[in-house]
Amino acid sequence: MIRRFGFIFNTLGELTTFACFHAGSQPLPQAGLTDIAKTSYGEGMPSPVGHALGGAIVSLVMAPNRPGAWGLGLGRNAFTLVALAAVLPDIDFAWGRHNMETHSLGAAVLAGLAVLAWTRGKNPSLALAVTLAWSTHVLFDWLGSDDTPPLGVMALWPLTSAFYFADAFVFEAISRRYWLPNFVSHNAWAVIKETLILGPPFLLLTALRWRGRRRFRRPGTT
Repeated sequence: MIRRFGFIFNTLGELTTFACFHAGSQPLPQAGLTDIAKTSYGEGMPSPVGHALGGAIVSLVMAPNRPGAWGLGLGRNAFTLVALAAVLPDIDFAWGRHNMETHSLGAAVLAGLAVLAWTRGKNPSLALAVTLAWSTHVLFDWLGSDDTPPLGVMALWPLTSAFYFADAFVFEAISRRYWLPNFVSHNAWAVIKETLILGPPFLLLTALRWRGRRRFRRPGTT
């Protein structure tokens, strides 16, 4: 059964739903797919490129202007850490539970708490950035394309094991069916589409961050 939350997503139109799905009771949303996607994909998700861009955007928004202000001597490596946090939920491929527990806001909070413990409570901003970056993975997969039950992601774990799917098809699914003739072309288009969506805000924030950091340089330094 699909539960619609119009008060949240009414601006996205009738075709967009916040659907709570349980395994074995999900229609396949073929109407929302392109012809090439119907034959190409396996499970709905953006590529690691799209997820890393989401994490990078969070890092650029959250990072202080002063170089090294993340603390712990991480410096620029904090950017990589936050971007990696946005990709890490897909580690669940390793134990065959993709789009389940790691693809949840609960897992995002746990990741942030792990960073907070690692920094001994001295860097809550970094912990928050990791939580938000992890959450972008959940958001992007929720907005993705999916035709493999259970549809969507286990977004509200551990409160519930239900799966949530936006039915919005903002991002193309990455195919793992390498034997299909459109495998390369479909995946290439999926990455290009992610870059077209997420690249402009990333570049804009990079430019703003670079401009802001210059103000903290001492006169006469390079």
